[in-house]
Amino acid sequence: MTQRRTLIDLVAFLAVLATGIILVALEAPGTTVVMVAGALSTLYAAWTVGSRRQHDADKPELRK
Repeated sequence: MTQRRTLIDLVAFLAVLATGIILVALEAPGTTVVMVAGALSTLYAAWTVGSRRQHDADKPELRK
């Protein structure tokens, strides 16, 4: 699971980086780049928290 999570983290990081590079190459205003990167980061954070909760719920030693 850890290796898969690391791969997902890498893909998410590269997606945000590529989006920023594309927006800069298209001469988008700096605020647009910051807003898009912030939005993508927030979505990823929300997704990983949900994923961790699901993973923790599947562990038998944590169930009551």
